[in-house]
Amino acid sequence: MNRKVVEQVEEILRGSVTAEELAEIERVVRDAKGNILIEDDLGIWEGKTPCWEMCTCPQTLRQECPAFKNRNLHCWEVEGTYCKLDDYGATGRDTSICQVCRVYKRFGNGKNIDIKLCGQGFNPTFANQAVKNGSK
Repeated sequence: MNRKVVEQVEEILRGSVTAEELAEIERVVRDAKGNILIEDDLGIWEGKTPCWEMCTCPQTLRQECPAFKNRNLHCWEVEGTYCKLDDYGATGRDTSICQVCRVYKRFGNGKNIDIKLCGQGFNPTFANQAVKNGSK
């Protein structure tokens, strides 16, 4: 890592003393990781066609999608993916859409669908605005 960046992070951490401040730093780092993810690193999708390609997700949605950002889990294990929001409301927890999805049918091997990653899904306002603008 660039030495200047390390120094900046150390300075920020020295000034942070409360649990809330540290939680905010952790959130910012987590979000930054998702934004700088190298597209070639497919994680669990290595050797497979990723869900965002099979579903032809537009780039604007793809960059915000929790399945795209968290490639260590299959899309059906992630709360708040766009397909779940689109059909089942703001929480994105209902996985019944996954049962009929071609991605799950191809790679799920009939395993139970359990949400493993919660609270990092789409902002419903962003997703709804993207739909209104014709992004899906």
